[in-house]
Amino acid sequence: MSVSSAPLRAWLPYFLGVSAAWGASFLFISVGLRAFSPTQVAFGRVFFGALTLIVLVLVTRAVPRLTWRKVRAITAVAAFMSGIPLVLIPAAQQHVSSILASLLNATTPLWTALFVALLIPAERVTRAQLMGLVIGAMGIAILLGAWNVNDFPVLGAGLMLGATACYGIGSTLSRVMLSRVQDSPTALSCMQITVSALMLAPFALAAPSPAPGALALDSVSLWAIFALGVTGTSFAYVWFWKIVKAAGATTAASVTYVVPVVATFLGIVVLGEELAWYEVAGAVVVFGGVWLAQRKPRPRPEVMQELKGSAT
Repeated sequence: MSVSSAPLRAWLPYFLGVSAAWGASFLFISVGLRAFSPTQVAFGRVFFGALTLIVLVLVTRAVPRLTWRKVRAITAVAAFMSGIPLVLIPAAQQHVSSILASLLNATTPLWTALFVALLIPAERVTRAQLMGLVIGAMGIAILLGAWNVNDFPVLGAGLMLGATACYGIGSTLSRVMLSRVQDSPTALSCMQITVSALMLAPFALAAPSPAPGALALDSVSLWAIFALGVTGTSFAYVWFWKIVKAAGATTAASVTYVVPVVATFLGIVVLGEELAWYEVAGAVVVFGGVWLAQRKPRPRPEVMQELKGSAT
């Protein structure tokens, strides 16, 4: 369905909700880190997210049918989509601002395009996509102020780019391993986040104890993680798929451009962070690269024919 054929009221509220939820995630992570370790922040968000999604699945009666093959596929996807990266992002935010983290997070489509090209031979990479990857890499260098050798955020940037690379791998794996799964997006999200919570639980328990009072009901950090899980790790996934259904994948993917704007606004107004001129310039270049990299590749007829033949 094209955007023009979809009335705004069918998808705009969800679009704004996803943008706000994912944009605010970086603020919530910063507040959560005041009392919890990165691993505990990650576990907390998937724990509350899983509880919310389980309730949604039960209410909507979208209980998935589990098979060992499906569990293995979801486990692989969960590790790269909501396991490893959700630990790396708060670890990165211990060294960089929430603004810079959100801007680097916007490079996810670049990694997705790269890994799709490497791992899915049926999709042909266009010159525009290759140009997008090159432009995106240049944008990252500008965004980080690569010329400021003494102040270059090596650790924080490395952790954040590692997280977005995981998203790229996870997104590619989901297209390969979950393309034939018939469960609803709500059920799939529930399974993915629940598996991630089980993965992260041992690491969260082994992490250093939270700050005194962190688990009290009046703890701002605890409520931040709760909001992070309920909004950014549960409802946002459901809303995102509603956008895809109502207005198409292209419109849904444009959330990439809005999330950093929300995160930047909250970082400046709530956290008192500063935005450097080169971060703005780099973000513009990165967005240009993302726009090119998101151009849909054309399938290779001969490879698609082979895949169809092997599937019959």
